[in-house]
Amino acid sequence: METRKLDLESRFDNIGWGLLFLAFAALALPNGTGEYAAVAGVGAAMLVLNAVRVIAGVEIRWFSTLLGATGLVAGVMALGGVKVDALALFFVFLGVVTIVSAVVRPSRRVVPA
Repeated sequence: METRKLDLESRFDNIGWGLLFLAFAALALPNGTGEYAAVAGVGAAMLVLNAVRVIAGVEIRWFSTLLGATGLVAGVMALGGVKVDALALFFVFLGVVTIVSAVVRPSRRVVPA
């Protein structure tokens, strides 16, 4: 069972890398509606991939989840006429997730020796 899970995790990782390369390709397109739709689509696909990972019982990858959310939000906002720097938006998401995870994480009890 563990071998199957490792194989599945490897396949999901490879799909994630492929989506990342597609995101870079979409960002390299000339500015326009096609570029924005491609970035939003690849971002949505990254989020769907992580949802499939959860359903399959495989640990999600937070980096690709943040990249997917960034791509989806930046692409949809650009389609709506609001130009957003995707790199800055990624760092905003990364900062918020880092802070929230530090606040929400249960504290570790230190047992005196």
